[in-house]
Amino acid sequence: MPTKQQPRPFLPREQWLATLTRAYTGTAVLVTDELDRVLIVKPQYRDAWQFPGGTVDQGEDPETCARRELLEETGLDRPMHGILVVTWSPPGERLDGPAINLVFDAGTVPADASVTLPDDELEDHMWACPDEADELLLPSAATRMHAALEARKTGIVKLLASGDDC
Repeated sequence: MPTKQQPRPFLPREQWLATLTRAYTGTAVLVTDELDRVLIVKPQYRDAWQFPGGTVDQGEDPETCARRELLEETGLDRPMHGILVVTWSPPGERLDGPAINLVFDAGTVPADASVTLPDDELEDHMWACPDEADELLLPSAATRMHAALEARKTGIVKLLASGDDC
């Protein structure tokens, strides 16, 4: 007959908190135009293109971060229409802890929407059809793009696991 397992004792709060995983949190924003092209930006500090977005600041919630980053990086002030993709990345070469990236939906803008880049961070932007963006984005970002476009159509948030290149 199996023996009943004894419950684990509760740890003091500080000790318990020390056992929990702490993750870096970032956001990315999917914006499309009326021609179904996605907005991507070229940072000065990376070889690959990426989506507008960034790291959540202390005391900031992810949705506010996404909207702030979109405005800072493109001049577009758009409401967020929910999360399309959640990506979990394990610790790796770039980060000593795991990372969570949330892709928000900023909807569709007119094909002639004006984009204004900050001089000190981004060197270019483009509205790219998904096949074109595949060639410019890191593979993990291209995977997130396709998952986000699918989630926008189906209304079902995608959960992805990725390497540390996100």
